Amino acid sequence: MKEGISIVSIVLPVLAIAVIVAAAFAVYKTIYSRRIKKRLAEGREADIKPMMPPVKFVIVTILSALGGMILVWLIIMIAFSAKMNSQKKEMAVYPSVRFYRDEQLEDSLFAGYRFGDEIKGYNRISKQFGDVKLEVYVTKNSFDTFPTLLIASDYVGDKEKVTFCEEVKYSFYTENWGNDVCPDSLIAIDVGGYKGEFTLNHKVYYSDSIENLINEPPDESYELDFRIHESGSIACPQLGLTVDSWD
Repeated sequence: MKEGISIVSIVLPVLAIAVIVAAAFAVYKTIYSRRIKKRLAEGREADIKPMMPPVKFVIVTILSALGGMILVWLIIMIAFSAKMNSQKKEMAVYPSVRFYRDEQLEDSLFAGYRFGDEIKGYNRISKQFGDVKLEVYVTKNSFDTFPTLLIASDYVGDKEKVTFCEEVKYSFYTENWGNDVCPDSLIAIDVGGYKGEFTLNHKVYYSDSIENLINEPPDESYELDFRIHESGSIACPQLGLTVDSWD
């Protein structure tokens, strides 16, 4: 079957070039014959533009047809490659993010959660950046059906107006949202079958203005860089997690 396909892929272009050359030469021959007849009828006084010799015309036509087919083939390959890359992006598996708070939290598997609680099936890692405390929960089983990561955050400073904005960045996509401080809530990140890197950027605004959230840089921001390995293990240098942490 493969041999048949390879033979056809060679024969078809050759036949196509032969047909193009034959058609072009037929036109050339017709024009050439007319000019010969005109010369014979009118003699040397006939206004006839010189034509390319037949052998040279055939060679030029073959090269032109070959170059045209190569150009068409390249255009098709570029278009096909662009389409395949687009389909890969659409089919790729990326981390999904959910925010559990109030009713959503009470209707979830993590109902009753309070900031700093232990969660069964997860390792809890506490981290403090300035006046922001983070509780990061990492699943003990990377092949479990529960979210891979859970993050809770709280503000312990003396600012009156504080808004948190979480941003998850991976590959070509960024997902972000903002909320007032609610320590008894959870950000759930489920990586699914994703293997690669993503970043959780925790931004702090000392304001509750939506305009500031959209147009202004945060007053403080902290990043956690995660990498999901082929084995399913999770690495994050800011949390001290390495591949060996899973052994």
